[in-house]
Amino acid sequence: MNSALTLRFSTQAQLDIRRITRELSDLQRQVASGVKANDLRGFGGAASRLLNAQSLRSDADSRVSVIDQLQARFGVQGAALGQVAQSSSLLSQSIREAISSNDGRGIAVELSMTFSSIVSALNETWNGQPMFAGERQNGGPVKIASLDALAAAPIPSGVFDEAERHQIIELGAGEPVILSNKASELSSGLFQTLKDMKLFLDAAGGTIGQPITGPQRDALQAFADQLDAEANKFTNEEGRAGQLQARFTSERVRLQERSNLLLKEIGEQADADVASISVQLNSLLVQYQAAAKTFSDLSKLSLLNYL
Repeated sequence: MNSALTLRFSTQAQLDIRRITRELSDLQRQVASGVKANDLRGFGGAASRLLNAQSLRSDADSRVSVIDQLQARFGVQGAALGQVAQSSSLLSQSIREAISSNDGRGIAVELSMTFSSIVSALNETWNGQPMFAGERQNGGPVKIASLDALAAAPIPSGVFDEAERHQIIELGAGEPVILSNKASELSSGLFQTLKDMKLFLDAAGGTIGQPITGPQRDALQAFADQLDAEANKFTNEEGRAGQLQARFTSERVRLQERSNLLLKEIGEQADADVASISVQLNSLLVQYQAAAKTFSDLSKLSLLNYL
């Protein structure tokens, strides 16, 4: 065989072996890592699309995480609003029962318990931030702690300590959403009723006795009606919180579906196709064996083979 031709074939066999070795190494890396390339350069023209899809998915997942936290917040917020509504209704019921039994001696105690329950609910927090104080990060919105302080305080300035602006959330799905009205917006009327009741009891010597007089009966009936009206306001606000919760639930489903679609697109661009790689590996192994045999056979050729 011509020595130049033999050298040419031998060199080509070496080059084939090196090429096949590199390709085998890359395919094995894809199988081990699950991705087509080590870095964005390896994706060529698809790199920009891949980056964009990853960014959009990260944004969707971040918003889903925020909504998950909001769902828990709305549960606590709804319970706090319900507590105010229930406390107001129970005081109204106690007043009506006192009128019916013509015995007002327990009203003062019921008023004190109701006041404490309402203040506690309105000062409720979520992750350390008060829920009804606007965008304030700490400190409850109701700054008085006793009925005596309420009786002496102007409403609303002497009762509430809040931020000027509401606490809002922006999920990128439209206009910012107010998470809750402030305590002063929700309960100024309620605290006025409680204050009037306190002053009424103080004027009667601290308590209503037995029997209840006609003027006292009329005043107590008016207080009960006012308390029912205020309780309805909080029930409506609780319903609003539930509507927001349902709205965010729908938004979460939409965002999760979007994230899943983007994940599929990212996978199509970046994930290695194991089935296709298996076929390529088998083909390359056959080529490798053939090139290696060719190189081995050519390496053995010498003048002795022909003697």
